[in-house]
Amino acid sequence: MAQKWSNGKVGTVGASYLAWDQYAAAMLRPPHLAAMFANVGGADFYQEFGYPGGTPNLAWPIWILKSAQTSPQAADHPRERDLLAGYLDAPGPWLAEPPAQRAGVFDDFPAHHKLYEDFYAHPVFDDYWKQQGFWTAGYYRQMKDVPIFFISGWYDYFSEGVLENFVALSRIQKTVKKLWVGPWPHGIGAASCGDADFGASAAVHEDELALDWFDHWLRGKEFQRIGAQAVRLFRMGGGDETRDSKHRLNYGGEWITAATWPPAGVRTATYYIHAGGALSATAPADEKPQTYVYDPDHPVPTIGGNFGIGAWTPNCAQDQVCNPKILGCQNSRPLQDRADVLSYSTEPLQSPLDIAGDIQAVLWISSDAPETDFTAKVMDVDAAGYAMILADGQIRTSYREGFTRRVPMKPGEVYKLTIDVGPVSARFAAGHRIRVDISSSNYPKFEPNSNTGEAPGRWTHRVKARNTVYHEARRASRIELPVMPR
Repeated sequence: MAQKWSNGKVGTVGASYLAWDQYAAAMLRPPHLAAMFANVGGADFYQEFGYPGGTPNLAWPIWILKSAQTSPQAADHPRERDLLAGYLDAPGPWLAEPPAQRAGVFDDFPAHHKLYEDFYAHPVFDDYWKQQGFWTAGYYRQMKDVPIFFISGWYDYFSEGVLENFVALSRIQKTVKKLWVGPWPHGIGAASCGDADFGASAAVHEDELALDWFDHWLRGKEFQRIGAQAVRLFRMGGGDETRDSKHRLNYGGEWITAATWPPAGVRTATYYIHAGGALSATAPADEKPQTYVYDPDHPVPTIGGNFGIGAWTPNCAQDQVCNPKILGCQNSRPLQDRADVLSYSTEPLQSPLDIAGDIQAVLWISSDAPETDFTAKVMDVDAAGYAMILADGQIRTSYREGFTRRVPMKPGEVYKLTIDVGPVSARFAAGHRIRVDISSSNYPKFEPNSNTGEAPGRWTHRVKARNTVYHEARRASRIELPVMPR
């Protein structure tokens, strides 16, 4: 029904779940939809949040736990509500239980129990994950062609999907698409994130951007804050590395613009890992492989990146050094000192190196287990040794041929794995080192692999695995960085 106060044009706005809702609404092609402002809404829930790289993301069970604890049903079960609150305050013991045992906390919350069981019942990319609400990328052709403003952060777990949505819809639709990515987590807009401050220019006000967007497309006004270029990226790095009053590192950075993602002129620079811990552009000769023991009962702790559980697991920019306050840490030593972490670093850079794009790791591996995990982490290490995480990724070996079925390994056989480490825009300053860490766990970002080959939600016991990484002429493990032109 027409309203005298309305011109008939409708805009939608919302973050995270509400951005995914916008995509689903656009698939219905409502006649009055004229513009969208999509904040941190991804493309593929399986890959970005449910099972990144085929590994169960423990943030999803934690989210279900929080949802149950704050649900209307919780008011009728105060004892159970308080029990859930206790698990949220100290999640370690609950997360260490086998998934089937963990499910008992949801006995009085049937909807959440089903959500939890459904998660573990679908470890492969099947029809469950291909629903419209989970898989935006599968329904691009159904979406109404309207102007969309996409916004995300480098430390947002949906950043890869936001970028994918922008690229795909820019290609197949005719209306304007804009993309902004800043140095932010899933909650965008601040000038600092984790242990780093990126400068006042990094801060944005989402409401002001949204109003500018809708004033233009719904009311015909000129843009006041949104520029002509399609892409605006915050390149992290280049600060003076002092500490502010809150002891945050002045990592710095600046906004750059581009017509596309990734920006034009980006080339792939390959850095090979070597047996002695070197990371260089020189391909390896016939170097001996490196083997470590991965123990799922003592996984490598998650420190920073796009995953966090409050103070238990701080997210964003963090030095890769343990602290007993961090979940999984039992000392205050650098992660690279662990026997199950293989660490590789370049020599100090002679000049700055800017990257903007998707990072990949290519590993040649073997294991004595039928299934295990491999992780890759990329850091910027300053002259003082501070190792700031930029991006990290992982893959479950059963999914090396794709994510629609699990294929076990043959013990001792060598396989090639490709790990999507993630998108980023950053500057490695002169004198800094590029560091890559390889391991088999990143907890609690994802659930440690039992190494038994049992289904992720049905493992009954866990065993150690001897995992090997190769770096030789015909099996050269490496990291591939998207380098900007100078």
